Amino acid sequence: MPRLGLCLILSLILQPNPSPAQQQRAGSELKTIEITATEKVVVAADVAMLKIGFQNLAATKDAAYAENTRNANTIIQAILDAGVPKEAIETESLKLEKEEQRYGAKSDQPTKFVATQEWQIHSTASEAQKIVDIAVAAGANQIENVAWSVKDADALESKAYAAALNRAKTLAEQSASHTGLKLGEIITIVNSANAFDRQFVLESAGLAMYAKIATPQKQPMLKLQPGMVERQASVTITYAVVP
Repeated sequence: MPRLGLCLILSLILQPNPSPAQQQRAGSELKTIEITATEKVVVAADVAMLKIGFQNLAATKDAAYAENTRNANTIIQAILDAGVPKEAIETESLKLEKEEQRYGAKSDQPTKFVATQEWQIHSTASEAQKIVDIAVAAGANQIENVAWSVKDADALESKAYAAALNRAKTLAEQSASHTGLKLGEIITIVNSANAFDRQFVLESAGLAMYAKIATPQKQPMLKLQPGMVERQASVTITYAVVP
């Protein structure tokens, strides 16, 4: 299991006895050892979120809208026919605007209108390639990125915490042993977590070429590589130590 880093803080602290167990040793001094450990769990993604769209130009807004609607319906129907459930497809944006609003007015060119629709499609990681190929073959000419994740994020986070706890205990035992002491009860535990979802982002230049040449083929022109998902957790544990 890869480890991002470890921070070890060893301290022998003399302090009053606040807990009932410590009060039984009235007048004694509590020795403690504090350990901070960070662990990272990395697993293969099992779900994907695809951002797919269609954009077109026309001389009038009505023509741009009508063409976009026809193509959008074709793309979505092809994806549905492939077995993707309707609830897995979300409309993210719908735009109809003059081209000059995006790139600035050009006096030597006639006014054109731009229509754009974009969807987010949820799928398993294993189905992402098929969905992209089907969408492009059906007319999609925009693919912005693929975000990789996991179905059970809580379970992955729990694994990271467990790994950090185990590492902290091992370090504490080693540190106590080196000073001739043994671990006692846990005094405090402080947890913190950070989530890292690696995303495979498709470059715009590659997308433009892919959308232009894409036709139904046995081998797709673009290969998606499922990403990895990381969860990192840090714990700081204070143990009592005894001779």
